[in-house]
Amino acid sequence: MNIKIIVATNKPYEMPKDDIYLPLHVGREGKDDIVFTGDNTGDNISNKNASFCELTGLYWACLNLDADYIGLVHYRKHFTAKGKKGSKFQRIINRDELNEILKKYDVVLPMPRHYYIETNYSQYVHAHHEEDLIETRKIIKKKISGLYSCLR
Repeated sequence: MNIKIIVATNKPYEMPKDDIYLPLHVGREGKDDIVFTGDNTGDNISNKNASFCELTGLYWACLNLDADYIGLVHYRKHFTAKGKKGSKFQRIINRDELNEILKKYDVVLPMPRHYYIETNYSQYVHAHHEEDLIETRKIIKKKISGLYSCLR
């Protein structure tokens, strides 16, 4: 299987050694070179990184990589194999381990985080603009009600 997992970063950092991992400098447009491939090549939205964060890298990967599977991780947060021991970099999932998983599943996600301190809503409001969340809810509600009327 042709697997590429982009490792979104905006600073130099130690990267996994397995060739399924591609360090990608997200938001590269107009920034100093940090030696990794930039998301400002080919079809890209690198200049929108301030609004979309690492999703500019995912956009770049979907339009510029030829792969059966494309993944996205953050430069300090990687998928690890269950029960694997060792240092942080020794626990990162490798090609063979991922191939075995992909024989059974089409999509791989991290374990859910149990965040009991506050609700998703309050956490979003503390980190972002509440008006954006309110507007998003209105749009989703309008689209869902439109969908329901089409199904009747």
